[in-house]
Amino acid sequence: MFFFNSQVTNATKVCSLHFKPTDYKWTATGRKDLKRGTNGPVPSVFSWTNEKPPRRILKRKLPTPKMDRTENNDSDVPICLEPDQPPTDLPNPLPSIPFEDRIQNLEEKVRCLESQKKKLEEELHVEHFGIERFTSDDNNVQFYTGFPSYSSFIAFYRFCEPTAKNMTSKYYLNSSESMSLAGRPRCMLLIDELFMFLCRLRLGLLEQDLSIRFNCSVSTISRKIVTWVNFLYFVLGNINIWLPRDVIDRLMPQAFKDTYPSTRVIIDCTEIKTQRPSSLVIGSQLYSNYKSTNTFKALVGIAPHGAITFVSSLYTGCMSDNEITKLSGLLDLLEAGDSVMADKGFTINELLNNKQASLNIPPFLRNSLNNGQFSPQQVIETQTIASVRIHVERAIRRIKENHLFDSYLPLTLVGSINQLWTVACLLGNFRGPLL
Repeated sequence: MFFFNSQVTNATKVCSLHFKPTDYKWTATGRKDLKRGTNGPVPSVFSWTNEKPPRRILKRKLPTPKMDRTENNDSDVPICLEPDQPPTDLPNPLPSIPFEDRIQNLEEKVRCLESQKKKLEEELHVEHFGIERFTSDDNNVQFYTGFPSYSSFIAFYRFCEPTAKNMTSKYYLNSSESMSLAGRPRCMLLIDELFMFLCRLRLGLLEQDLSIRFNCSVSTISRKIVTWVNFLYFVLGNINIWLPRDVIDRLMPQAFKDTYPSTRVIIDCTEIKTQRPSSLVIGSQLYSNYKSTNTFKALVGIAPHGAITFVSSLYTGCMSDNEITKLSGLLDLLEAGDSVMADKGFTINELLNNKQASLNIPPFLRNSLNNGQFSPQQVIETQTIASVRIHVERAIRRIKENHLFDSYLPLTLVGSINQLWTVACLLGNFRGPLL
């Protein structure tokens, strides 16, 4: 304790309790020290002093009234309270809300939120990508499927539907006694599966693109495409497209009746490109000297009125037109008195003579006659045959409008490429008359 009558020396100490809190300062190291200076602090807190501590200022957050945001509104208002004195400037307490009214208000808010949710879902709704999206748009139906109209697509679907309902992707499971079959439920409508397959064939869409459009995995899309191409290969393959002689004569255009009335079929070969295999032996078999790349080759025949009546299997690109004609089975369908119209590359006179049939091809240019020039009669014959034989090239062009065959076919499709080609050819008869 400090006494005024004591003698102050350099060793005199004063207790820190005799200083006010405002007499101290905090150093950078966290040490409390007295303030310095000429007017520095002096001891002023003693037992005989009766200094009251300052009143504590209470802050109460008042509810903010609804008002324009531009108005200045302070939410924190300091309120000084005297001891044992109730506040006089507090707002009146909020009126109590009955429990039933609160429930009614909450239910009304729920209904409002559900209405807003439904409205947002309608605005964000993306229309399902399927055939039903194009019920009144024949142009897009033809673009995606190749069928001339929505009604023709539906007619073809109804033709396939009875047997397609029983079509499922089968998976074999090993068992001790036999092979058991296990199927998976469909994740798409049957009609949309057909539509998806036609999109793949017609536009050449990648499987990953189809998986996004139809909301399926890529593996599911791949399995469905293989399933549908095999199904259509057997269903359409059971249709006898080789027409009888009397039907050919009845539907024959007048241009054929006037010039080549015995024509039964117009044939030509075409090629589709494929990737080069790693095997040199297989690569040499697929290599086509005519296309200078690896190809598959097929024989296509049409009736004089334009319908596709013959489709061969695919052969390697190194085979000649004559060899493919011999192996394709076309000769077994001809009857005595029939004639076949073809290009110059088909030198199959001997093969047709054995069937008592004839061959109509453009005349060859022989250098030993007419100084290497066609005679007027040969020129007319060439033009006449070309004017009617051109329809088989138009039919092949229609088949190749399926853009799956535009680019080089991957070798992963080798297992189903023959089915894809045959189905594409047979679907050409559903696109309407060629002539």
